[in-house]
Amino acid sequence: MAPVASGDDTAYGAYGGIPQNVTAVSSTTPPGAPVTLPRGSPGAAAAPAPAPSPFLLREQARDGNCLFRSFSDQLYGTPEHHALVRDRCSQYIASERNYFEQFVTEPFDEFLARMRRQGEWGDDVEIEALSEIYDCRVEIYASYSHSLMRTFHEACDGKRPHPIRLQYEGSAHYNSLAPRSGLVPIAKSLPGQQPCQPGAIEDASIARSRRRQEAGQRRQGRAEGDIEQTDLQVIDEAIALSRREFEHKSDAEMDKTLADSRAEWERIERKRMDEEVVDAIVQQSVVEEEQKQLAVAMKESREMVYQKADYAAFYPMFGANDAGMTEDYLPAASSSSANEADKRDSREYQYPESVYNVMSMGFPLEKCIQAYHLVGDNPEGILAYCCQTLGR
Repeated sequence: MAPVASGDDTAYGAYGGIPQNVTAVSSTTPPGAPVTLPRGSPGAAAAPAPAPSPFLLREQARDGNCLFRSFSDQLYGTPEHHALVRDRCSQYIASERNYFEQFVTEPFDEFLARMRRQGEWGDDVEIEALSEIYDCRVEIYASYSHSLMRTFHEACDGKRPHPIRLQYEGSAHYNSLAPRSGLVPIAKSLPGQQPCQPGAIEDASIARSRRRQEAGQRRQGRAEGDIEQTDLQVIDEAIALSRREFEHKSDAEMDKTLADSRAEWERIERKRMDEEVVDAIVQQSVVEEEQKQLAVAMKESREMVYQKADYAAFYPMFGANDAGMTEDYLPAASSSSANEADKRDSREYQYPESVYNVMSMGFPLEKCIQAYHLVGDNPEGILAYCCQTLGR
């Protein structure tokens, strides 16, 4: 429906019309008040004429569908799609049941069944649902004075340039209001977009609501609100009780409480310091014991090094036929013609750790060396040989 030009008052009926000999009622003139006659008329006053009403009325049939007819008129420029608006409104409320159920005083399923019937009056719950469906601010004006009474969905994103404007006459009757410059239907008001077909906006909004429900993104309903309110009450009661207990304590009781708290803190600190001292003493003892063992081990190691020079003196004692020994296992014997340098080289010969380990068990050095030349660098073999030949 194209916008109606300014001054085309007959398109909206007699309400807001301006007869030839009477000035339009201003927005502040109460019903039944005398009007100001134009200048020059008999009995005309010299006062200036008041400003005309900012809106023109688009009156809807009083058949119980007036709210949905008014929305259809604001959306599509005609009230003929009221049945579609009612049906989509019911579907949206059903989808957002968790939220809207808290505002319904009758059983919710009975409420939905009643609202789906033609001729049933709609009110605040349906207005809120429709404002969410169209994501548009809805303004409710009083009859005659056209003063703004209520606003729904005021926090919308404002993507639609004009709000939906309804007039409430009382007795649950609503009409559509149009600015004097002409009504631009909401479905055609988005610049740069094609006009929406009836049902397109509604179906898209219902689909979004159902996807939110499937994703678990429900809006807070009465149950969640009751739980949150109960939690707040419990916290408030606990705080109040704590304050009462604090306020009823005398100065002496408060001093005693502070003294007991300080004594407990000092006791815990002393215990902690004692434990740290004991730990330090134990750690020092461990370090001293390790140092003592290290000193003994170093002393034994030095004694073994001092004995290396005596190992070569035992070589002549082992014959080639002793216990199957061969010359391959024995170092070369010193001869009378050997010089002092050769003797020093033989004394500086050092055997593997296995020989010294078996010797540390109490076996004679010569037995250990003899076993080494028989079985090689094998601690078990050296030990076994020494045990078998012990006492020979």
